[in-house]
Amino acid sequence: MFRQVPGGVEAVCSTADSRWFSVGLLAGALVVLQACQGNADFSDAMPAPVTLSAGTYRSEIMKIDRLVFESQPFNSERRQSLAQSLEELSRSVRSASDSRFLKIESLEIRRLAEAARNLPSSPPPRALMDNWMRIRSNLFEDQAWFARSAADLPGPEPPAVAK
Repeated sequence: MFRQVPGGVEAVCSTADSRWFSVGLLAGALVVLQACQGNADFSDAMPAPVTLSAGTYRSEIMKIDRLVFESQPFNSERRQSLAQSLEELSRSVRSASDSRFLKIESLEIRRLAEAARNLPSSPPPRALMDNWMRIRSNLFEDQAWFARSAADLPGPEPPAVAK
């Protein structure tokens, strides 16, 4: 309902109109809440996972484990070495197959490599360790030799052997 007032028109709602508006608003909110129950199935949009042999990538994984989990400061050399190792693993994973899943995971590894370049020199943040373990478990079958903390690291790294 509208009424004429000086300089324009003013809307006038009766008590009954405002009640119907409130009921309509409440009904709309209930419909939205019912539709958002979280039961959506996105499985068709996700690429099929591919599990790679951890043994094939053992030296790369162990090198990254050591760089991620060692409880020493992240100096510039360590950050650079970690970023480079992650980028090499990313390229290797991407070239393993034409799988869309592996392409996505290789992008995740590259993103972690970029984050590694900007790490503070204090002990590595927990997020770095958690992300590495998440990516590693997505890509590779679980192995007893995977490090999950500094305590799991083998003794000093042996010197590199020329191939």
